[in-house]
Amino acid sequence: MLKIGEKIKDLRKKQDVTQEKLAAYLNISYQAISKWENGTALPDLTLLPGIANFFGVSTDELLGMNDDHIVEELKAYEENYHANRRKGKTHDNVALSREVLSKYPSNFQWMINLAYSLIQYNDTEEHITYSKEYDFLGEAIQLCERVLQDCMVDSIRHSAIQILCYEYPRVGKKDLAVKLVQQMPEGILSKDELLVHIYDGEEQVKQLQNNLLYMVERCAGTIWMLVSNDIIGKELSADQKIELLDTANNLFFTILKDDEDLFYYNVTLCRNYMKMAKFWCDLDKGREALDCLFLAAESAKKFDRWAESSAQTYQSVLVNRCSIDPKHLGKNGEYTEAELMLLNLENIIFDKIRETDEFKQLVNGLR
Repeated sequence: MLKIGEKIKDLRKKQDVTQEKLAAYLNISYQAISKWENGTALPDLTLLPGIANFFGVSTDELLGMNDDHIVEELKAYEENYHANRRKGKTHDNVALSREVLSKYPSNFQWMINLAYSLIQYNDTEEHITYSKEYDFLGEAIQLCERVLQDCMVDSIRHSAIQILCYEYPRVGKKDLAVKLVQQMPEGILSKDELLVHIYDGEEQVKQLQNNLLYMVERCAGTIWMLVSNDIIGKELSADQKIELLDTANNLFFTILKDDEDLFYYNVTLCRNYMKMAKFWCDLDKGREALDCLFLAAESAKKFDRWAESSAQTYQSVLVNRCSIDPKHLGKNGEYTEAELMLLNLENIIFDKIRETDEFKQLVNGLR
C-alpha cells in the first residue's frame, strides 16, 4: 500500500494521462494525486476501485500484489496474441482474449483486443456464418460501449470509437456512429501530421516518409471504395473502373518503384488486379482478364514470400528511412494470398476463360 503512489504515477505515465484528468474522474483535486505520487499521502480506500477501473487494472494490480508476475503474464499473453494475428488465427485470439479477461476483467486493452478479433472473424463464408450464429458483432459492440463508458485512456477510447464507427451502421445505428466520430480529431490534427511540425532533421524526414506511405495506402483504398460503391459504380463504365484501379496500383509503383518484390502492398495489388480481371470478363475480353490474373498471382506470391521474411528497410528514394516488419502485421484468416486467390478464381465470372490453357496454367502455378 505504501507504494501505491508510485504505481498510480507509473500507470498514469504509461497511459499518457494527466493528474488533472484522473482527478476529474475521481472528483477530487489534482493536488491530492500529486501528494499520493510524492508519497506524502495515501488515497482513501473507497477510491481504490475507481482508480483501478480508470486504468483498467484490478485492485490487486493497483496495490502491487504479485506485480512482477502479472506484468510477465500479460506480456506473454500479448506475445501470443500477436503471434496468432501473424498466422491469421483469429478464433484462437477470441479464446485467448476471453481467457485474459476472465483473469483481468477490467483490462480495457484486452476488451479492445477481443472486439477486434470478433469482428475480424469473417475471412470465409463458414466463419461469417459462425460469427452470426454466436453474435460476434453484438458482443464486440457491447465491449466497445463499455470501454467508452468506463475507460478514460484516449488511445483505448479511440480504438473503441473506430470499431463502433465501422460496425454501428451494420446494426442500424448510423446516427450513433456519426455522433461518435465527432469526438475524433480532424486529419490535420492527427499525431502523425503534428509531429512533422515538431521534428526537424532526420526525425522530420522519417516522419514525412511514413506519412507519405500512409497517404498512398489511403488514396489507393479510397479509389477501391469509389469503384466498389453502388452509386458511383452505376456512373462508371467497366473501362473506367479498370483505369481507376490501375491508377491505384500505379501510386504504389511510383512511390515504391525499387521495392516491388518485398513490400506489404502486394496484397492490395493482388486484389486490385483480381477486380480488374472481373471487369475485363464483363467486357468479354479474356486476354486482358488473363493478363490481370497473372499479375495478381505474381503479387500474391510476392506477398506470401515477403510475409515469411524478416524486417526490411525500403530502398525507394521517397521512403528510404522507413522499414516494415512482417511480424507486426496481422491477417483475418490462415489462408495465404495464393490460397485466397484460388478460392476467388472459383467465381462464375471466370467461367468464360476457365477452360483455356493459360487459366489452367495459372491455377496450377498457385497450388
